[in-house]
Amino acid sequence: MGDVYVGRDPIIGREVAIKVIQASAVAGPEARERFAREARAAGVLNHPNIVTIHEMGEEQGVLYLAMELVKGEDLGTLIRAGTLAPRDTLEVLAQVCDGLAVAHRSQVVHRDIKPSNIRVVWDGQLLQAKVLDFGVAKIFNSDTTDEGTVFGTVNYMAPEYLQSGRPDSRSDLFAVGVILYEALVGQAPFDGPSPGTVIYRLLHDTPPPLPPAACWEISRDVQSVLDRAIAKDPASRFQSAEELAAALRSAQDSAWRWEQDRPAAALPARRPAARGLIPPGPRRGLAAVQPAVVPPAAEAPAPARTPASSRPPATHGEEGASGRAEVRKDILETTRRQLLQAIEIDPDNARAHAMLLATHYQLGWMDAVMQTLRLARSRGIQAAELRAVPRCELLLSEEEQACRLPLELHSEFMQYLGG
Repeated sequence: MGDVYVGRDPIIGREVAIKVIQASAVAGPEARERFAREARAAGVLNHPNIVTIHEMGEEQGVLYLAMELVKGEDLGTLIRAGTLAPRDTLEVLAQVCDGLAVAHRSQVVHRDIKPSNIRVVWDGQLLQAKVLDFGVAKIFNSDTTDEGTVFGTVNYMAPEYLQSGRPDSRSDLFAVGVILYEALVGQAPFDGPSPGTVIYRLLHDTPPPLPPAACWEISRDVQSVLDRAIAKDPASRFQSAEELAAALRSAQDSAWRWEQDRPAAALPARRPAARGLIPPGPRRGLAAVQPAVVPPAAEAPAPARTPASSRPPATHGEEGASGRAEVRKDILETTRRQLLQAIEIDPDNARAHAMLLATHYQLGWMDAVMQTLRLARSRGIQAAELRAVPRCELLLSEEEQACRLPLELHSEFMQYLGG
């Protein structure tokens, strides 16, 4: 829909994000009304977990929104880098639900909840999630008629929205459930080579259950929370964002057990995610590795002089050959340093070894991949312990198909890890 620039408010000097609608999207009054709707939808919402809209205007024929500049990283980047522990993931998505609850009470449905529309900020102690881009939001009782028209990203769309084009608040909660699965497993639950395949799976398939490693140090009954969040029938889902937020926070406690008749038996208040030095784990165990959320890189995009600036938009990743955003290299290198620190604290931490293996593979450091594998083997860590970590299991599948390692190293890799 648009490009986003870093700008500066000339009156009070604060930095803002400026969203400029693409010229190709302004064909006709309907597109201009849709852009104006973003300002109306988000402008009435005031909550710490929703980005603040400061101003909407038009400059030299170009429509723009000036909004709060949110530091941090988008959730999609953090999922791909594997830098959020399961407990942190639950807190981030609970905060997303806190913001959605305010929107839904104002009769605003987001309709495009996905990882790239969620920013995660870490101030050194607490995590904060911000929901971005209400540009395709549906405002009930508005005079804009687009009933039956589907907007959004297909991988996160609820079945009833795909079938009828009429979403409600429970459609947003379905998307939160899809993100929950993707963040815990490292792979989207309804993925496929084409939009048609994705739509079929969304309408008919049930994703595989969460692997045990995905529930490390959180309640194993997060599976029940997930099942209810992504139920095909909206009547079987959580009926409010407050209810889902409560269940997500309850599941942060490893001792919590799901009760179908009391799904909202929650912690009484928001529990901030614990941060700090990566803790040591049991010998050869799957201890939680909790690298800090990485702050934005120092080389931030230069502020745009005007909303119509011709500079390329600021991005947080690069497009790979498949057209999907790759993890930024500095994020991976920060993750690598944190994992090395975890292994230094606890040399037998199988989870840290597995995640380091996957990080080196993402960086393309194939010699380091083999050094990490041999180090784990020398410390008595079994292949099954490494593969119990979802990111390592995905790495094995990728190498089996793509054979990125040199042939002699590929054989050693597959013999140990895939044997």
